Amino acid sequence: MLWSLTKWNHKLSTTRLVRWWLRMTVLDRFVLVAVCNFLFLVYSFFAFILWLMNYGGRALSGAMSDDLFSSFVGSAIPVGIRFVLGILSFVSGVAVFFEFIFLIVVFGLSVFFIIDLVWDFLNTRKDLANIASKEDVILATRGEYVGGHPTLPHARFVYLVISGTQQSPYVGIILPSFEPVIYKIPLIDITNTKSGIDEKFGKPSIFNFSLTSITPSMWKGSRSSINIEYSLTGRKYIVEIGSFIRGNDEVQMWKNYLTCARAEADTGKKPYGQWKSLPEEKKKASKK
Repeated sequence: MLWSLTKWNHKLSTTRLVRWWLRMTVLDRFVLVAVCNFLFLVYSFFAFILWLMNYGGRALSGAMSDDLFSSFVGSAIPVGIRFVLGILSFVSGVAVFFEFIFLIVVFGLSVFFIIDLVWDFLNTRKDLANIASKEDVILATRGEYVGGHPTLPHARFVYLVISGTQQSPYVGIILPSFEPVIYKIPLIDITNTKSGIDEKFGKPSIFNFSLTSITPSMWKGSRSSINIEYSLTGRKYIVEIGSFIRGNDEVQMWKNYLTCARAEADTGKKPYGQWKSLPEEKKKASKK
């Protein structure tokens, strides 16, 4: 849901909060919501204890007569008790107030998590299926553009496609809007394609991914990304993309598809197994 609400606005899509939420996997978000609910239960328990102490103290104070009690222990004790009960009542009231605020926040986060999960699964994947169904698209996904393109300075989540023709395929970075903007990285000009993994909270995987600056997953410790190194007008650029909607396995699949798409463009041979080839370029009719 957050993606559907913010993808139309480039400024909103580049904010840290939006990118932080979209970057998290379903497991990340579930653990976040579960921890918030657990902390709320702990806080509610202590708030309930304070309320019981305040209620019991008020009941005990009301049951005792000041005159009768003062005749045995002196007049200063009831004043002291009333002061303590006043402090306890204030603290209990503040605790209950913040418990109510905490309840609204946690309930809202839980509902938002469920709606966002269902909406993202149905709507976003439907969009990707529609994009991938086009004749000139091999793969389509949603991922985070981290940086590296010479004309796209802001990191944000985008749609990614492998598209073009069989002779000139490209990686497309699509910025969703009422008039979508697409940035093309020709696969023929790519000099190197690498997968990467952040080592800040984890070790390199068995795929020997190179290091990148992608923010790792909060709970799983690492997240894969792809670095696409290519040349344009004599200069070398490295475009970094990651946080794919289907996780690390999709990153590895994209690396394989990029390699095969470029090889098919070079050799004209279709890769083995289930493979959707891009359409061939239409030859211009010769003038007589």
